[in-house]
Amino acid sequence: MPLSTKDILNNNIGIENKHNSLTNRELEYLSLVALGYMNKKIAEKLIVTLSTVKKTLENIFRKLNANDRANAVAIAFIHKIIDEKLLAETCIKYKIPEYKLLKVLKTVGS
Repeated sequence: MPLSTKDILNNNIGIENKHNSLTNRELEYLSLVALGYMNKKIAEKLIVTLSTVKKTLENIFRKLNANDRANAVAIAFIHKIIDEKLLAETCIKYKIPEYKLLKVLKTVGS
């Protein structure tokens, strides 16, 4: 059963290795999720099928013991799996408007 963010904060066992278990490509997917992109838009940005996006996100959720997109992003920020720099790099690489990055950073308090 997936852990809640509270559970993970209370029990960090293995979290420090979560970043290492996500591939660079999975970090791109997770960054796009953090920037507010839904599956269809992620598929367009990464030039993959919708089923590839769904399967990749399922793998990310499993690796992070996340319940859903919001939980995965929260876990990723809390444990510094994704950060301001990675999101900025994703924005540049995929020509994402700066306001999306600023909105996320305001939300997470960076």
